[in-house]
Amino acid sequence: MSWTLPEQWVNNAVVIVVTVLIAFIARGLLIRTIRRIERSVVAEAKGRRNRASEILRRAADMSDERHQQRTHTMAGLLKNLVDIIIVVVVVMTILNVVGVPLGPLLASASIGGVAIGFGAQSLVKDYISGIFMVSEDQFGVGDWIQINDQVSGRVEEVGLRVTRVRAFSGVVWYIRNGDIVQLGNSSQGTSTAIIDVPIAVHGDSGHAISIIREVLAQMAGEPEWQQVLIADPVVLGVESIDPRQTKLRATADTLANQQWGFQREALNRIRTALHEAGIEPPTAYPPPLE
Repeated sequence: MSWTLPEQWVNNAVVIVVTVLIAFIARGLLIRTIRRIERSVVAEAKGRRNRASEILRRAADMSDERHQQRTHTMAGLLKNLVDIIIVVVVVMTILNVVGVPLGPLLASASIGGVAIGFGAQSLVKDYISGIFMVSEDQFGVGDWIQINDQVSGRVEEVGLRVTRVRAFSGVVWYIRNGDIVQLGNSSQGTSTAIIDVPIAVHGDSGHAISIIREVLAQMAGEPEWQQVLIADPVVLGVESIDPRQTKLRATADTLANQQWGFQREALNRIRTALHEAGIEPPTAYPPPLE
């Protein structure tokens, strides 16, 4: 009888050590597999593409940087999930080996879990919302977003619980993912540069339209703007006429949030070209007679 107890201890110790070793080996294999899949997905996204396909990918918000961010985030989530599952399995196995009854323990844990769940339901909601936002790629770092029609700015960090947004004024907002009900993202897809050019009502609108078309065609051929434009700019013609001016309009489809720079440069060049051609802007209204 004196040898039974020590022998049982030795057997239990061996089982525990073997369980821990198997858990470490399983974790290492799973983590290695996740990393290998992560590297292969990132490498596949960096395949050779021509300029046209790259512009279309950027317009659809599928750039390599964005793809890598999403891949790394999902890989980190899977690694954390693997750690949690392995720890739970190892702890349950060790308790069973040392003779701790799991039935009452699981019952107590379930009751405690329900109590904790009621107290931490907002925390669980934040994490679940964060997982869905990351997996669905609703927004990423660098995107301009508007949340609940109250907060707008550039995303600085996307976490599973909190998203950090810096407003245009410089204020940093920390927003719980569970509180995000309405989300607008102006960095996905494409943007349109609207170029309105007013000229004097007696000016030659046909000549002005020709000048605008030449200026925009020249810009579309420059490498700087080829990386921004998705299609060639379109001159729509006369937009409106009033007693003081004739407004001409052109549009250009660009990558998301890239319309402002093209619009400013186009207006500057068009203004100079029209002035050199003798086509003047509308004059101000004469001052009222006293």
